[in-house]
Amino acid sequence: MRVEFPVDERSLRYIGSLEDDPDTKAIISILLDKRSEDFHNYASIICFCYKEVDLINLPEVKHLPKKVKAWIKRKSFERDETYLKFFTHLFSLYSSFSQTYQGWDRLGKFRSVFPESYVYHRVVDRHGTRPDTVVRRECYVVINGWDSRSERTKKEGQKLDVGMWDGVEQKGKVFETKVKAYIKEKEHQLNLLETIRDVSKKRIDVILASFAPKKVVLKHLESFFPGRDLSKINIFGIDELQNL
Repeated sequence: MRVEFPVDERSLRYIGSLEDDPDTKAIISILLDKRSEDFHNYASIICFCYKEVDLINLPEVKHLPKKVKAWIKRKSFERDETYLKFFTHLFSLYSSFSQTYQGWDRLGKFRSVFPESYVYHRVVDRHGTRPDTVVRRECYVVINGWDSRSERTKKEGQKLDVGMWDGVEQKGKVFETKVKAYIKEKEHQLNLLETIRDVSKKRIDVILASFAPKKVVLKHLESFFPGRDLSKINIFGIDELQNL
């Protein structure tokens, strides 16, 4: 089976410009460095805090788990250097945008980079050095004669955040990433994942990944799409990403 991931160069340049922001770059670095230690806590803060006011009043953030709040309190008391760096950069990023719908919408684009970048670098670390293995981001999917761009508009979904294919083992993975789970108006992304799985004859694992816990993602999906069969899509929540 021949699998390729043509890159959307325009989207890749845009993502690169967001990642070049000093605050974004510092946060991504911490997420990658702490993946086997405190990743769960750092990612939870990003997942459940949407506005500058959330960071000012972390103990009052409704959906932030109690164990994360306890961790925040301890790290603050200890004056933990990494946590303080993380918080400073996250607050700097959030406060750089106006606290209006337009500002939050712009901030949302920056926040969306965190899970994508984390997944991309983890997949590169695990698979990128293998012979005949390719890892791409902001990519379309070509499987033999099938092309995700064929007869599909942008609104119907054409590309994915991260793709990996091992030509030796003839297996791969593709990821669509979310900070949390809001996908109510983007069912086409679920359809694209399912199509890739079917066309590849299950040789490509299709994954919807989020910084939210898996049970939260599933609850949202079941609420948005009642009765929809989700068995073809693997759901990775925060715990699965920590072990990626």
